[in-house]
Amino acid sequence: MISLEYFILLISVIRTCQGTSPQQDQKAGTCKAPLLKNGRHMPNKIIFEVGEWLQYYCEEGYMTAQRNIVENVRCLSPGWSTVPQCSGIVCSFQPKTGSDQLQLVYSDGPVAKFSCNEGFTLKGSAISQCYYYGWDPPLPTCQASGERTKCPPPPQPMNIHEIKLKSDYLNGDKEALRCKPGFQLYGAQTITCKNGQWTSPPQCVRSHECNDPPSVSSGTLDPATIKPKYHSGSVVKYKCNRGFKMTGLQEMICINGNWSSPPVCMSDGCILSKEAMLVNGIRLQNAALKISEGESAEFLCIGDMVPSQSLTAACKDGKIQYPKCIIPDSKSCRLSEDTITQNNLVLSKSIPMTKVYNNGDRILTRCKANYYRASPSSALECVNGKMIYPKCTQEKPCRINQEKVDENFLELHPDHENKVFFENEEVIHFTCKAGYTTTSDTTGLCIKEDILYPFCHEI
Repeated sequence: MISLEYFILLISVIRTCQGTSPQQDQKAGTCKAPLLKNGRHMPNKIIFEVGEWLQYYCEEGYMTAQRNIVENVRCLSPGWSTVPQCSGIVCSFQPKTGSDQLQLVYSDGPVAKFSCNEGFTLKGSAISQCYYYGWDPPLPTCQASGERTKCPPPPQPMNIHEIKLKSDYLNGDKEALRCKPGFQLYGAQTITCKNGQWTSPPQCVRSHECNDPPSVSSGTLDPATIKPKYHSGSVVKYKCNRGFKMTGLQEMICINGNWSSPPVCMSDGCILSKEAMLVNGIRLQNAALKISEGESAEFLCIGDMVPSQSLTAACKDGKIQYPKCIIPDSKSCRLSEDTITQNNLVLSKSIPMTKVYNNGDRILTRCKANYYRASPSSALECVNGKMIYPKCTQEKPCRINQEKVDENFLELHPDHENKVFFENEEVIHFTCKAGYTTTSDTTGLCIKEDILYPFCHEI
């Protein structure tokens, strides 16, 4: 038996993994992906925005600074929250003092065998293996007798379902490991006894579920990647619709309950159709037959046709809504800017001045500031080829008082035809009701909101 007093044992695999320091990109508010050796990271991209998470895994035989296989780091303004790095697995052994001093018998890579001083026997496994989370099984104490020459009991990392142990484990024996509910397994699900030592066990990481992945405009999820639930590490893929190209990563990854950035499906633009333009009675005005997404094209009417709407159309989501020109008929109307100005009217900016209106079409208007409506209606109306305009004046108009009209036994002359408002100094024609007459004139006058009414008396 080999006895080494006050011996410090460092057991590690030959491979060494040196993590790189976090580097912040030249662009403010971003982090560069670490140059991680003996490990890999997800999502697999170079630049991360502040607030984004990166998940990294160490290869077998390596561990993170916190003695894990997988860890998450976050991009902060100064850089990564912690340094992503994978280092060779290291375990330390410091022998106890006193008569029950534990001795190292031999070490073979990550496996060590121990014994006790004469007069003491081991309690626990004489053989232990160094893993990313430490010695497993725990180092023995010098109280009882016996030692093991086979594989030690299988390792049981945190959050693993407890294994029902056998009395002996021989070369080639295997154990399947399962995580407790709420945890996700990273690494090999099965460990094997090989040459007196166990292969590296997995790690159980608390599972953070993500909501359903977001939809992408003009794109669809790859059905093969859709799942009932999405745990940390789940990956979904997107495809853009025909005529659209993808910017960003095709994949999205669930990390810590959050999805990484989705891709964007951008339109290649709109190709203008000569056939569609011909059907709509329009032609291009100094524009190419292909326009980019968001750009607009100007059109003209063909021949004597007139527009029924604005002749400008924009490319949106790879499509364009063509305007239309029509053949005018005898009952159609067009707007007059001069008459609109003369009548002190204001139209909505969405009303195209070049549009042709059909018989019966109505357009709501309003008066200019500090002007008053002097017409019964506030709407323009196309009537048998003639556009009827309301009118606004600076002086407040007079309003017919029907009670006064009845008291004076009057009726409005048919020329006024249910007219209600009259402009200042406008003459108003009345007639006497049946059975009544007057010796004076039957005309009235609007004077600053008041009307001078004539009077009829009984015959």
